[in-house]
Order: sequence, then structure tokens, then C-alpha cells
Amino acid sequence: MSQNHLEIITMNGGASIQDLGRLNAQHLGFSASGAADEFAFLSANQLMVNRLSTNQPSANKPSANKPSANKPSTKHQHSITKIDNKPNNWAAIEITLGQISFKASATCIIAITGADCQAQINNIAVNNWQCYQLQTGDILDFTMPKTGLHSYLAVFGGFTCQTAQQPWLGSFAQTVNEMALGFTGAGLIVGSKLYFSTQDQPLPQAIPEQTNKPTATPALFYAQQKLTLRVMPSTLFLQMSKVKQQQFLATEFVISPDSNRMGYRLQVEPKQAASSSTSPDKKILTEQLRSRCLLSMPVTYGMVQFPDNEQPIVLMKERQTMGGYPVLGTVMQTDLFRLSQMRPGEKVTFILINQLQAQQQLSAFYQKLC
Repeated sequence: MSQNHLEIITMNGGASIQDLGRLNAQHLGFSASGAADEFAFLSANQLMVNRLSTNQPSANKPSANKPSANKPSTKHQHSITKIDNKPNNWAAIEITLGQISFKASATCIIAITGADCQAQINNIAVNNWQCYQLQTGDILDFTMPKTGLHSYLAVFGGFTCQTAQQPWLGSFAQTVNEMALGFTGAGLIVGSKLYFSTQDQPLPQAIPEQTNKPTATPALFYAQQKLTLRVMPSTLFLQMSKVKQQQFLATEFVISPDSNRMGYRLQVEPKQAASSSTSPDKKILTEQLRSRCLLSMPVTYGMVQFPDNEQPIVLMKERQTMGGYPVLGTVMQTDLFRLSQMRPGEKVTFILINQLQAQQQLSAFYQKLC
């Protein structure tokens, strides 16, 4: 039984334990949950595997002075199979809007990715998208990010339970609304202790500067301003006239403050709303087509629901399992990871993509990060 942990000592934002989610539980009525931004989540675990696998140097130790690069050590190497045979799915902490700090009870390797919370270790600034070594008693602080929503704090081997608790329905992901609380048994609060397996071998102090980069390039992955969501059209969308299809694709939507991990609500800007809602003939979805829709059907990640007010809802990781709104299509998953980092007030549009293109994009994404 490991006593090694990170303890939450201050917290003003949100935080939860997440992995890739419970992918085979929707038929039981439970949401998949899991990391909102899989790009950042997988990158965090990949960073640690790359730094600590055979013939790789280890992690940075923050210092007030610039550290010199040590030669890779072969004396103390970690085996990534010793703790978990699925390092890409090691449970991590998803931090929403920063404003949280931790204290380490033991030496460990961590990785920080996602929204840049200008993290500090013992009041020394450290870079995002890198891994570091914490020593016993070290304090790790996150502030509110200037852009983005979710940051990820991962530990080598993943956060785990003190006992040999098995994942519930194949996942440790927390979904507080469903009382799926993972191995902590409660939502994360000040005083919560996040345990990790013993890292009992001495850890080298620094890594060469040229290897101190993530495999994937974050700046190229995330939208800089407006995000264009690639969507696979539904049968309903294809039944719409070409004029109505183009009307939807030409509309610029704004992310609503009501958006969350369950779904992103998109609003039409006031000027556009005034011109489209005054008469039935300006509606995107005709009453005739709307009347043909099923009263209820299973929903999937990324579905674009289209309520009567014609302000779309994009279903996210903690979506419900059934829905009754008309569906215009499904957003490809990699764009959903980007969307999860966008804040209320930011803008999105839609563009069509076919299923083969989406499958190829997703396959390439997981091949690179898994």
C-alpha cells in the first residue's frame, strides 16, 4: 500500500480525476466521461514515457539558475511496464481554470500540459508541456490560465487508490453528477490526497534541452481564434435543401456560458438571430423535416443537436445517453478536443467532412499519441 501522494492545499477552480473514460457503459445509462482534451491528456503521459523509458534521460528539476544538461544515466532506469502496461491511460488530474496548489509527500515525476496556468514549483516558474521532478515537500502552484480551460497534471504510473481497487466499468474517471467518484470516493477538495505508486529508484536531475519538447506540437493543434468544427452530416442534414445546408454552414456561432462537460451550447449572434427567427421561412430546419425526427434515440460523442431555437448543442464527454432533439451531424473527435479548451464568447463555425476523412484523421491522431 503506497502512502505517496500529492495533497491539494488550495483550490479555487475545478479539478477531477480523469483517464480515457468508460467507453462501453452507455447501454447501462452511464456517460463515457474521461479527459475533455485527449490531446493534452495523452501528451502528458507520453512525455513521461518518452523521458523515462530505456535509453531516455529523465525529467527537469526546476532551479532558480538554468540547469546544465546531464548525460543520460543508464544506472537508474524506470521500466514503464513495472507500474502499468497501459501508460497512455494513466489517470491524471484535469484542472479547470487553474487556481490550485499541491504538496508532494514523496519524490515523483510529473508532467504538465493543456491550458497554460503558469505553473510554479516552490515559487520558481516552470514551462508548460514538459515533465519535472518533485521532491518531498515541494509545492506546485497553478494560476488561472489566460487562454484555454483545462490543464492536466499527470504523475508517472498514474494516480491510483491506496488499496487494490479496480476501475469502475473500466475507468477511474470521475463523473460527479452520476456519483462516479473513482478511487477518491468524493469530489476533489482542499485536503484531498491523490496517491501514486512508489518511485523508489533515484532519479537523475536534468535532461538535455533539445529533448525537452513534447512529441506533438501544441501550437499547431489548437485554434488560435475562431474554430471551424468538421462535422459528418446526418441523414436529416442531407434531406435539407442545399440553401438551408449552406445557411447552417455560413452561420457563425458563439459559445454560451451554459456550456460544460456535458455539452457545448452555441448561440447565434444577435444580428444573425434577428434576421433568422422572425419568420418560419428563414428557419434552417423546416417544421416538415423536424416532425419526422425520432422522439428519442441514443446519442454519441460530438452529436450536434438542433433544438427548436436553432441554437446547436454539441455533446461532450459527460453527455446523456439518450436524446430527443433533431441531429444535424457529428463533429469529428479531434475537433472536440479543441472545442473543450474554448471559452464562452469564442466563435465557431461548421464545415462538412465525410466519414472516411474523419476516420483517417482520428487514426493518425492516436497512432501519434498512443
